[in-house]
Amino acid sequence: MQRMVLKLATWNIGGGMLGRSHQRAGSPSLDYYASVLNTNLPDVVCLQEAHDYDGLREGQTERLAALASYPYFASFPVSESHLAADANLALGVLSRFPIRDFTYRQFPNPKLEGVGPNDESWQLHDKGYAVGFTEVGDRTLALVTGHCFPLHRFGASPVEPRFAPMWQMLAQDLLTVGGTGEAWAAMDLNHGRVADLLGEVLRSGSYFSAFDGTPTTPKGAQWDHILYGRALRLLSTMVAPTASDHSYCQISVLM
Repeated sequence: MQRMVLKLATWNIGGGMLGRSHQRAGSPSLDYYASVLNTNLPDVVCLQEAHDYDGLREGQTERLAALASYPYFASFPVSESHLAADANLALGVLSRFPIRDFTYRQFPNPKLEGVGPNDESWQLHDKGYAVGFTEVGDRTLALVTGHCFPLHRFGASPVEPRFAPMWQMLAQDLLTVGGTGEAWAAMDLNHGRVADLLGEVLRSGSYFSAFDGTPTTPKGAQWDHILYGRALRLLSTMVAPTASDHSYCQISVLM
């Protein structure tokens, strides 16, 4: 069986806007995001916080697929956007290979409330993840991509026991699709140490974490993570600061 090198990426694009998080006055700059993709040429890229417009007009995942020449894409609306009144935040997948059998799984929402930096009322929006498969030649690569609650913004920690069922849910799906070892996961966990939340999948040897302890936001926090299955050989990692509020994160693996 011939092995091949794949470039796999994840990027929270914040509604396609540039600058600090939660800005409402900005306009999407998808040409910028496409330029980063066209420079780095990932084979599969997972997006978080891509805007979806419920079929009323072209969504950002579809637009980026066109701008960066990806023949396959999928978008999974997660919640209403805090960045634009007419949009939903969505998980997106762009792929140079056929994708199939994706299912969206929603986390149970603890309905926390808080106060934003400008004294506005905040409510915890829905979050979740999508599970599916990419057909790479005659082989199948499983994929889990997700966006988890920013619990730190509501005075809570994801390691609290009350949130354990959420991580158990995600871990079970990771283990289910990762049985062959030909699997990967791309997630904005809103937490720095993946082992705190998904230690079970690391201890089992099913997955390895690609770049622990590497900041992925301008403030120096690591929210973004890539896990890769035991049948994949990690060749390189890249975490590149961008003009948005999350770094562009990419790994190269031998499949």
